Amino acid sequence: MVSLAKENLLHEKSKIALSVAGVILAVFLIFATTGLYLGIDRVVENMVLKAGADLWVTSKGSSGSLHSPSLLSSDLGESLRAIDGVQKVAPLIRRPVATELNGEKLLVSVNGYDTESGLGGPWKVVRGAARPGAGEIIVDRVLAKKNGLDMGEYIELESRRFKIVGISDETFTMISYMAFVTLEDARYFMPANLTNFFLIKVDSASQVMDVKKAIESAVAGVSASVSEENAAEAKDETVGGFLPIILVISAIGILVAVLVVGLLVHTMTIEKSREYGIVRAIGATNSYLYRMTLFQALVVSIFGFVIGAAISPPLISLLRYFVPEFVVLLTPQMVLLVFLLFVATGLIASFIPVRRLSRIDPAIVFKG
Repeated sequence: MVSLAKENLLHEKSKIALSVAGVILAVFLIFATTGLYLGIDRVVENMVLKAGADLWVTSKGSSGSLHSPSLLSSDLGESLRAIDGVQKVAPLIRRPVATELNGEKLLVSVNGYDTESGLGGPWKVVRGAARPGAGEIIVDRVLAKKNGLDMGEYIELESRRFKIVGISDETFTMISYMAFVTLEDARYFMPANLTNFFLIKVDSASQVMDVKKAIESAVAGVSASVSEENAAEAKDETVGGFLPIILVISAIGILVAVLVVGLLVHTMTIEKSREYGIVRAIGATNSYLYRMTLFQALVVSIFGFVIGAAISPPLISLLRYFVPEFVVLLTPQMVLLVFLLFVATGLIASFIPVRRLSRIDPAIVFKG
């Protein structure tokens, strides 16, 4: 069975090459689209989880997102520090600021944080200082790359100039670019005596829920949420509407792969009806022919996947170089899942010519 299937495949080199190319394209499409979703998902999640806080305090009824911004009095910090189990309290200002660079209007999410505590600061600085000083700013890698910004240069936000001292990564959300300044500098973008959040670090992990309840009981007009809850809500609001689009595009990629492999095997079956008739005439069963077809389909699917998985990372890196906004995350779990999908693709595609095989008449051998 294997030798006959191999001979069929080697005899149709050009068709095999085109079919494998189609599978490679489908693999790349799935990696790129799903990786894009995972990349944005990770960034939005990191905005909360990498802030270093156990609890986020917001104004009641607000999630703190751009859709429902949180506003709190800066004086609440003292009340929060007095609650048992609270180890550290740090205000965080997170404001969207519209600016214009090189003639293009941009939205920058300014994050003003307490540089002494580090809560709410950048979690991945790839160049320069990890902490800004007065009048200084750490900007997102995508923002810097796209607009030709570099260390030591200045960026203007609402008539306020900041010196770039660091470049952060994984801080582009598809909606805005994150930038980090000191809490004092960020107050320029807020009404007096107001902040957006208070980040809470508790004494021990076992006290988180107790401290959460104590905060909501002792301080009126606020809500406290654990970081995981806040991150899940932020992801729903930011990329929740993005997921269906990604799923549709990924499904198209899988469908393309199934059709490419299925049509290849179907074409080979039609063109080699006489050969299959000979095999039937000497006693081969339908089961034997089905297994041969399955083998051929799996070879094309898996071979195409292996090549696609090998070339996708460098291609994605190349795309990121020319299109910095293309934030893609590839994980081992995703690669394994896509591999299983393409094994399933081979299984599905092998059934396309099954009906044709079952109707092959051994008498075809004796026809002219």
